[in-house]
Amino acid sequence: MPYRTILIHFNHDERARQLLDAGVQLAQGFDAHLIGMYVFPAYRLRPPIPLPFGSDVLGNITAQIQEEADRIKSQFEEATAQHTFVSEWRSLTAERIDPAAIVMEHGRAADLIIASQTDLDWDLSSVLDFPERLAIEAGRPVLVIPNGYVFQALPKKVTVAWKNRREAARATFDAMPLLQRAEEVQVLTVEEEERQEGSPGVTEIAATLDRHGVNVSVDIVSAPQSSAAEEIQRRTEKSELLVMGAYGQSRFRELVFGGVTRHLLRNMTIPVLFSH
Repeated sequence: MPYRTILIHFNHDERARQLLDAGVQLAQGFDAHLIGMYVFPAYRLRPPIPLPFGSDVLGNITAQIQEEADRIKSQFEEATAQHTFVSEWRSLTAERIDPAAIVMEHGRAADLIIASQTDLDWDLSSVLDFPERLAIEAGRPVLVIPNGYVFQALPKKVTVAWKNRREAARATFDAMPLLQRAEEVQVLTVEEEERQEGSPGVTEIAATLDRHGVNVSVDIVSAPQSSAAEEIQRRTEKSELLVMGAYGQSRFRELVFGGVTRHLLRNMTIPVLFSH
């Protein structure tokens, strides 16, 4: 089943273009309804330390964010106006609610959510960057675009990081529309050095993909668990998309990730489609 509704979460105009490029390419390729969304918190932003005239500072920050939302809206409307697919813009204020909760509320009705990689150098990242939460909590596949990445076309070469776990199975089938359009799909499984037979189910998932018309190959590699993330990155250097499960859970309002998921969220160089 192709993607029919795609939602882009915008949060920073410096990264808006890379998200737009991805969203437009995907919406055009699948004739999907494209939603652009910007959510900003009206009351959650607080100066990190008490400041004189704190309310004025907060008001200025809020005004700047609203202006940024307007700029991104203009970019979105300009980029989508020339295409035949349907598009819409949603600009929302999270009055007393976590912005991520609003994005997830809308995103759960979409086939695919697109978001930026977290920028740890951005002052507002802790409030407005949350692709990790989307991947774990939204219940929908999340395509995370690396900062600075140029998305030029639907990916022709895709790598599926396979592990015989629910998350990997979800990610693989959530990515099926893209896998069927790709020219090459590599199912990659990384095993401990003493195990050479490959992850249970890797042959079966490759056969299933083949039945769906996917041009699939299998790559079984051995590596210590501690270097699995680096091995996945090395094996995907020529790929244009990585598909993998998001391994983690929420504990006491904080996210706890598996080592591979955490590493790739921080160090990705190509788009990654995560599912949980």
